[in-house]
Amino acid sequence: MRRRALLAAAGTSLASLSGCLGAPEYTITDVTVTSTAPFEFDVTVVDPDAIVEHPAELEFEVRNESDRPLRVRNTGVWPFGLLQLVYSREESAAGTILWTERYETSQYVDAENRSSYGVESTSLVRALDAGDAVSETYELHGDGVHEAGTAYVIGEFESPVFEYQRDGDDDWTAFTPTIEVAITTKEWVSL
Repeated sequence: MRRRALLAAAGTSLASLSGCLGAPEYTITDVTVTSTAPFEFDVTVVDPDAIVEHPAELEFEVRNESDRPLRVRNTGVWPFGLLQLVYSREESAAGTILWTERYETSQYVDAENRSSYGVESTSLVRALDAGDAVSETYELHGDGVHEAGTAYVIGEFESPVFEYQRDGDDDWTAFTPTIEVAITTKEWVSL
C-alpha cells in the first residue's frame, strides 16, 4: 500500500515538472560597465540565476562622490527608469524588460505585466547631494532571455539610462554607459 502511494506521489511530482524539463536555465556570469561620467555608476549581480523558480537580479547604483549636487532626470521611475536587455546596441534592437516592483506602484508607469507596459513622458528630477548614493534592483526573468552570449542594458524607450546635470549647469547630459552582461546557458536534465 505504501509503495503505491509513493509511486502515485512520484508520478504526480514528475508530471508537475513536465513543463520545466528541457527548458533552458540562464546564469549571469559577469557584468562590465564602461563609462566616462563624472560620478560612480555600478551594476552588481545580486542573484545570477534566471531559472523557472526565480529571476536573476541586478542592482544598479549611482554615487555622487563630488562636492557638488548632481541632478538626475528620467521617466517612469526615478532614477534609472525602464531598462531593457538587448543583444545589439542598435537603436531598433528588440529586447526584454528588466523588471522592478516599482513599475507597479509608479503613477507614471502603466504596467499590467512584463509584456504589457507603457510610461508617461513626465520628467522625474531629483538631486543627489555630495556623497549620496541611490540604487534599484531589477529582475531578469529567464523566459525573456533569448540566448546565451553578450547582452547589453539600455533604456527601454530612450537609449540613455538617465540624464544628469551638475549644480550650476544649464544643459542636461545623456548618460549612456556600455553595460555588458555575459549570460551562459544550462539545460535541465531530461528524463
